[in-house]
Amino acid sequence: MLTHKLRKTLSIVILACVGLISLAAISLISQVKFDYKFEKFLPPSDEDLQFYWEHIDRFESDNDFLLLGIDNTKGIFQEDFLIKIDSLTGILEKKEYIEKVASPTNIDNPIIGPLGVIKSSYIHVSQPELYDTDSARIYDTPGLEGSLFSEDGKKVSLFLKIKPSDDRKKNDKTIAEIESIVRAFEFDDAHVAGKIKGAFYFIKKMESDLLLFMSLSCLLLIAFLYISFRTLWGIVIPMTVVGITILWMIAFMTLIGKPINFMTTLLPTILFVVCISNVVHIVEKYLDELRKHKTKLEALTTAFKEIGLATFFTAFTTAVGFLSLYTAMIMPIKEFGWITAIGVYVAFFLSFSLLPAMLYLLKTPKVKGEHSDDSFWSIKLHRLFLWLVPRRQKVLSVVLLVMCVSFVGIHELEFDNKFLEDYASGEAMRNDYNFFEENFSGFRPFEMAVTLKDTNRSFFELEVMQEVEKIETGIKEVYGAGFIVSPNTFIKGTRRAIKGGKNAEYRLPQSESELKKIKRSLRRLPKANIRSYVTDKGHEGRINAKVKDVGGKQMRILNQQFDEYLATQVNQDLFEFRVTGMPFLVDKTNKFLANNIVYSLTIAFIIIALIMGILFQSFRMIIIAVLPNLLPLLVIAGFMGIAGINIKISTSIIFAIAFGIAVDDTIHFMSKLRIELNKGKSIVYALKRTYLSTGKAIIVTSLILCSGFLILVASAITSTFYIGLLVSLTLLFAVLSDLFFLPVLILLFFQEPKKKRRLFRKKSKTV
Repeated sequence: MLTHKLRKTLSIVILACVGLISLAAISLISQVKFDYKFEKFLPPSDEDLQFYWEHIDRFESDNDFLLLGIDNTKGIFQEDFLIKIDSLTGILEKKEYIEKVASPTNIDNPIIGPLGVIKSSYIHVSQPELYDTDSARIYDTPGLEGSLFSEDGKKVSLFLKIKPSDDRKKNDKTIAEIESIVRAFEFDDAHVAGKIKGAFYFIKKMESDLLLFMSLSCLLLIAFLYISFRTLWGIVIPMTVVGITILWMIAFMTLIGKPINFMTTLLPTILFVVCISNVVHIVEKYLDELRKHKTKLEALTTAFKEIGLATFFTAFTTAVGFLSLYTAMIMPIKEFGWITAIGVYVAFFLSFSLLPAMLYLLKTPKVKGEHSDDSFWSIKLHRLFLWLVPRRQKVLSVVLLVMCVSFVGIHELEFDNKFLEDYASGEAMRNDYNFFEENFSGFRPFEMAVTLKDTNRSFFELEVMQEVEKIETGIKEVYGAGFIVSPNTFIKGTRRAIKGGKNAEYRLPQSESELKKIKRSLRRLPKANIRSYVTDKGHEGRINAKVKDVGGKQMRILNQQFDEYLATQVNQDLFEFRVTGMPFLVDKTNKFLANNIVYSLTIAFIIIALIMGILFQSFRMIIIAVLPNLLPLLVIAGFMGIAGINIKISTSIIFAIAFGIAVDDTIHFMSKLRIELNKGKSIVYALKRTYLSTGKAIIVTSLILCSGFLILVASAITSTFYIGLLVSLTLLFAVLSDLFFLPVLILLFFQEPKKKRRLFRKKSKTV
């Protein structure tokens, strides 16, 4: 036995060690980094991803661009407006981080003549008398409407090719400078969209969300702890344990060089709810023992002895839930899984080192109330138990009905994702992208690799060009694409230039002799970046365009239709086709991950079933314990289907998060039941004692858990909003399942039917 002095010394040493580690952690906080890269959310071993990397090495990235959209309510062809656009174009062309600017005022229709190339501007900015002619020619020119000019004649778009960079600070500075330049012109309305703008926005949102979530979590924690314990002591101690847990994990991530991304922004909230669950169960049991007039040491010993094993198993099962994400094959999901699992164990470690040390060193708290059956919680839970016992068949019927409705909803679930869904409807960012969706051909890049099977052939052969023309037609018809650029674009543009710049001549050559003449003049055209669309050997090419953000599900349908078009309309013996690009990969990853989550959850269920088997050494108890945790997942999946919430990266992981956390209360309940049964009590009496003793902690911790995740609905990022909403609802269904469904299963299936019926009639009268 340890003496009082030795216990006190050990407690002081624990506090000193925790304090020193915390000071070191604080010193690392200033080095915290944030990261948001689409590429990291793609499976690194995926064949399509490997092809994409090879494709952009061969040509260029489909995603290194910005779109500027500008509105003039009086119309495009106003001299003051066009002067502003021309001035803006000139400023942007001089920026070192911009490779190319395509603007309404700098595009031209070149004419190749005997004396060389003559540039014929589409818009004569300083000659308003020519605006009517300019307008007619622009809207008669293929490819300009929907790309640089809107259909209503009031909006223009500028395409900026940005030099690729992984330097976040440099990209942030680029966006800030471009937006500042645009604002200075005071247009009626202006919008900026593109990859680095999205990254800039997300990182800012992640930084603000992290601060918001931590602040709201603290306020929420204080409120719940005050309601639960009504003392300053009951607020400070749990908050200290929770705060240090979060501090250590953020410092740990910084130490190992892992920046905070969209997934790990959730870490503080998750650790908050996991850690406070442990603390509340332990502290509630400690205070309950003090109410029995036990000494501080006796109360601490009993609390940690009875709650210890259950808390160990809850930490283990929660970690299993998160570690199941390691099978996702997507690096940010993997990292989120194992980092959060480590955080769960850190929370467990501090709950059984820092917490008892603080409780031992502080004075014995004054507890209110007595340990008796007439306390508020005991009375309410006792009444609920008495109501439940005779109505167990009705409760089971309601559960079966809910499951049937859930399966109907699950049937309606769809794998779908839209880029715009990641922004709240009132956000300026969403408005920016909507501007291009509504007024131009869209902002989503469409990328296609086209390779000639015969490596001795070239894209500048007449037969090949005619087939490429069919491919372009298919892209327009199937996807409604605009801004299409292919190897043919340069041939047709050169032909038009040779023919005096007439739009009617913007077409493929009709003969081999004409093609030879065009090929000789091809390199004479300014801004003809042919190498970005055809390799030097000439047998590998690309076609890119801009399409609407119709969603992953619709894009899969369109991709299938496009494949059918190619199979029937294009010479298959000539080409190999492959749709690629970042949006295509994101669509594929969403469906892949959602399917993978089912596999991950299956593993988690098996492991947790084994834990229940170890606890009770009974197959029947495994089924009894697992079913109440399966029910909330079915209900929330059905709710998603009925509410039209699609399965994608963000929503698919909520099942692993919710299951890992929700199972904790079941384990606390079943562990207490095992203790009562080991005392030789009957199943009904043991169940009643378990219901009364764990009911309050389950309800209080579940309310904290739900409220903690509800904090996430304050995020402007829709994915984070849905994680908060859906996990909260899952945990709410989980506590209802533990309070109603779990006891009913135990009553109905724990014992042999004959003994069970006789015992129920007897006990229902005396309970």
